[in-house]
Amino acid sequence: MKQRKINHTLARLHCAALALPGLISTATAGRVEETYNADFQYGHYAESNQRIQVDIFEGALSAPIGKSMTASVNLVRDMVSGASPVYNYKDEQGRVVQLISGASPSSSCGESICEQRDAVSSALTYFLDSAAISAGGGYSREHDYTSRYVNTNISLDLNKKLTTLNFGASVAFDEIAPSPSAWNSRDTDFNSHKTSQQYLLGVAQVIDKDTLVQSNITFGYQNGFLSDPYKWVAFYNGNNFSDFQQDKRPQQKFQWAWLNQYVHHFGQFNNAALHLDYRFTTDDWGVNSHTFEASWHQPIADNWQIIPRFRYYSQDEADFYQPVFDGNSANYAAYSSDYRLAGFGAFSGGIKLSKEITVKPFSQLKFQTGFEYYNHKADYQLGGSSHDNFDSFSYTMVTASFNLKF
Repeated sequence: MKQRKINHTLARLHCAALALPGLISTATAGRVEETYNADFQYGHYAESNQRIQVDIFEGALSAPIGKSMTASVNLVRDMVSGASPVYNYKDEQGRVVQLISGASPSSSCGESICEQRDAVSSALTYFLDSAAISAGGGYSREHDYTSRYVNTNISLDLNKKLTTLNFGASVAFDEIAPSPSAWNSRDTDFNSHKTSQQYLLGVAQVIDKDTLVQSNITFGYQNGFLSDPYKWVAFYNGNNFSDFQQDKRPQQKFQWAWLNQYVHHFGQFNNAALHLDYRFTTDDWGVNSHTFEASWHQPIADNWQIIPRFRYYSQDEADFYQPVFDGNSANYAAYSSDYRLAGFGAFSGGIKLSKEITVKPFSQLKFQTGFEYYNHKADYQLGGSSHDNFDSFSYTMVTASFNLKF
């Protein structure tokens, strides 16, 4: 009985490990769900200093089709409000200062951001004894941005199902139609496009009854309009302002990512599990990043589980990033002062608490709530940063969800 419980735990960890960022639909060979699943999640994201706040509503439903297929649909609504950094400038002492403003001042929210994004996605998975094939797609819409994407995934079980190979691909077609910004008359309407591709190759290996490792390599390519139309760049001769231009980035980007995961089950600690992740990314914009994450999944009495988590992230600045630029924009092929392209580090930590209930006529009802705190500073970057902490901020994230199987 204990052996079956351990194997069931590893199988669930195996499925979770195969859910990779960037490939919306994943499948795991030979693991068709025989129940209907309904999920709902609410999240509230809030940045410090009255910056961005987001309310996230997500619902999902999956259902078996016969004995070898599963269909799923997912709905998301994000409601965004608050303010966001627009550009940096020098004050009278020559220090860099970040200007915070709204991205959609033409809306009824005045100078604040007031956005809503709606998205729908679906997938169909066909299961074989040692393979699974999944295909899906989705659509996302907000007032100035539309995205359409398709994806596919193939999963193969080998070595008596102790080894799983994953192959995935996705492509997205985006349309960008920015709104004018009332705070600057030079920001006018225009339409542009962006295409994104992503390909994945991964392997997961069960080492023994308590240990699972996984490694995935992802390649991404984007081309088209990759700039942020709501971000601006200031140019100076010394401390004297000389020019002011809209964010201008290269029109293509190649990116590689390498993710390694380790999961170990501890039967002596009430079937707890340790998750360790490391992810390295690099691109031809000069941004290299490292992500370290650790979490402890601890079952406690009466089907309760508590999950503390810690994460550290560090990235190098893009080749064309500066807080403010010297000289004139004509001297640069690309330029951006977007804080997301700066060199920085971030620490975050959180905790989740879940409870599983068996109540007729449902086979399972699971509740989960979580809290996360994130702190972003240039000083936290690996090896140190050449810039000060003018763009420091933090955020909190609160989530609540339930899963119903019937």
